[in-house]
Amino acid sequence: MKKITFFAIAMLAFTGVFAQFNQGRMLVGGSAEFSTDTDKDKDGGTTVTNYTVTSLSISPSFGYFVIDNLAVGASLGLGVSKLNDRSDNNFDYDYSSNSIQFAPFVRYYLPVGVFFQGKFGFGKQKTNYESDNIPDNKYNTSGLSLSTGYVIFLTDNVAIEPELGYQVKKSKETDSSEKDINSGIFLRIGFQIYLGNK
Repeated sequence: MKKITFFAIAMLAFTGVFAQFNQGRMLVGGSAEFSTDTDKDKDGGTTVTNYTVTSLSISPSFGYFVIDNLAVGASLGLGVSKLNDRSDNNFDYDYSSNSIQFAPFVRYYLPVGVFFQGKFGFGKQKTNYESDNIPDNKYNTSGLSLSTGYVIFLTDNVAIEPELGYQVKKSKETDSSEKDINSGIFLRIGFQIYLGNK
């Protein structure tokens, strides 16, 4: 009897999760990130702080389930960052940077709430230097990421989504042929609201 009860509860839970990802539903949410990085040099017992970079980014997103378990959508990444030069030199390296990126995505859900996502983004970035000796720079940016995550429902419609993945980011100065490429693993916590009938 205990086995039958356990099986029935497990099937109800499974069905409840599965019903969240049916055709016609929408998801609205995104993620936010704040970071402060400090560059230091250490020589013996002396530590010199060169600069700090403070960054803030938000990425609102929208998706639509075209069929059961498969959602397509896009996010809009908005970012600002500022570098403060703290080294004892006469070169003013302070700058601020603004960026915007549009990133379509495809996301596939397993019935247990695990999802796999592919995203490709492209956009613009502008860097303003607080020095007359350095011209402002404009960049074309792009990025590709592949990730997997898990949906944790806090209510029937609201969920947080831890996500682990790998990404490649490229930037190219508009007046140059040189490209800057960065890649690596990322960990992100997202927030989603699932709308529509289950």
